[in-house]
Amino acid sequence: MILEHLYQGEPGAWKIVFRASAAELARGLEAAQAAAPDVSDGPDDGQALLADAVNRAILAPDGFTTVWAEAVATAGLEPVSDPDFKLLAWNKAEGFRAEACFFALPPLQLGAYTGFVQPIEPRPIRRLAIELEINQRHGPEDRAAGAAGKAELRRRVTAELYAQRCAQARALAQRKLIVQLGDQVTGPLPRQLLAAHYFAEQRRFNLSLQAQHVNFDQFLQVRGQTVEQFRAELHATAERKLRSQLGLLLVAGKEGLWPGSAEVDAALAAWDDKRDGARTFPANDARKARQKLASQRAEAFILARSTLLPPPAEPTVIETA
Repeated sequence: MILEHLYQGEPGAWKIVFRASAAELARGLEAAQAAAPDVSDGPDDGQALLADAVNRAILAPDGFTTVWAEAVATAGLEPVSDPDFKLLAWNKAEGFRAEACFFALPPLQLGAYTGFVQPIEPRPIRRLAIELEINQRHGPEDRAAGAAGKAELRRRVTAELYAQRCAQARALAQRKLIVQLGDQVTGPLPRQLLAAHYFAEQRRFNLSLQAQHVNFDQFLQVRGQTVEQFRAELHATAERKLRSQLGLLLVAGKEGLWPGSAEVDAALAAWDDKRDGARTFPANDARKARQKLASQRAEAFILARSTLLPPPAEPTVIETA
C-alpha cells in the first residue's frame, strides 16, 4: 500500500489517504471468499464481499500497517485512537483507494502532576447489610450465642465489611486522584474525540442506572438537577477524564516512562482480547500496548508522589433500610 496524503484538520484530528494495488485487493478477495464460500461477488452480495476484502487487505500484516507507520513517523505523531476507514474508490484492475481518520495527541500543556490529595471515603454500612452477612455466612451456632457473643459477631462482621469498603474506596480514590491530572492539562481538544468520550461516559452512566434499578427521573430528583445541568456536568466529567488520559502520556514523556520494544513485544505476546480488545493491525496494536504500559507507569509515578488521606478509623453504620 502507498501513502498518498497526510493532513490535519483541527489540532489533533488527522486523515491519511492511501491506495492498494490490484494484487493486494485480489488477495483480500481471495481470503474473503475462502471465509464465506457461499457469498458471490454478484450485484446482491458484491458490496458485502468487497467490504470484507478491503478490510482484510487493510488489516493484513503487510497492509495498512506500513502506511500508518510511515505517516506517524513523518509527522512525528502520537496517535491516541484507532483509525476509522472509508473506501473512496475501487476496481479489480487497479485496486482501491481509501482514507483513514484518527486522532493524535494534540498540542497540550502540562502543569503540575504530583502533590495531588484525595480522601479515601468508604460508603456507609447499612445495619441490614450486617444482618444479611451474618445470616448468609454464619451458622446457627454463631447466631445462637449469648448477648456478648452476638455483639462480638456483629463487631467482627462489621469490621470485615468495613475492610472491604475501604479497599473499594481506596481503588476509587486512586482513580479520582489520577483524574485530577485533567485539571492540569490545557490546550485544544479535537471536538469529535471529545464527543466520543462524552457518549462513552453517557453509556457508562446508563449502565450504572440500570444496575441500580433507578430511572433517570428519580436520579435527577435525588440530585436536584435539571437535564441541562446534568448534561453539562457529564460533559465536564468526560473532558476532565480525557485530559487526564492524554496527560498520562505527557507525564510518561516528561519522566522517561515509555517502555522499550522488548517490553512492548512481551505485552503483545500476552494480548488478551477480553482485556485488551480485538486486535487491529500490527502497528496499531503495538501503539496501544506501548501506551497502556506508559500510562500505567505514569499513574504509579503520580500516586507515589501524591497523598491518599486515610479513611475514618470506624465505619459509619446507618440504621435505615
